[in-house]
Amino acid sequence: MVVFSNHRLGPSAELFVSDDVASTILRETARAARPFAEARWEVELVLWLDSRADAGAQVLDVSDIAWTPEHFQTQRTFMIEAIQRAARCGEHALAFDRWRRMVEDHPADCVQASRRWQWPTSPVNPDLADGNLAQ
Repeated sequence: MVVFSNHRLGPSAELFVSDDVASTILRETARAARPFAEARWEVELVLWLDSRADAGAQVLDVSDIAWTPEHFQTQRTFMIEAIQRAARCGEHALAFDRWRRMVEDHPADCVQASRRWQWPTSPVNPDLADGNLAQ
């Protein structure tokens, strides 16, 4: 289970979806953003969305996005437009719409300066962890 949230809006804004639905939402949003990503932040957002799509069960809060105070309005618009383009794929339109509204309603005064991307940790391959390499 994945929870899309915006803790600034409270629990009523939360969206609970299966891992598969979350993965689709994140991947489609990244795919919709990729052709338009030019600025460094936009490219990093695409990579971050793809990495989160592989993370499985998690809580994904709008404040986890590495917004910057000086470019927040532009960044938020970029993200909203990517979600809107992704929603046109036909599947999970309601979930896309709820997530878009969470991003749209995120208050600018909640954006922290010097916020960094939080990358999910990669699962450890047990063969490599034990030093057992396939021969």
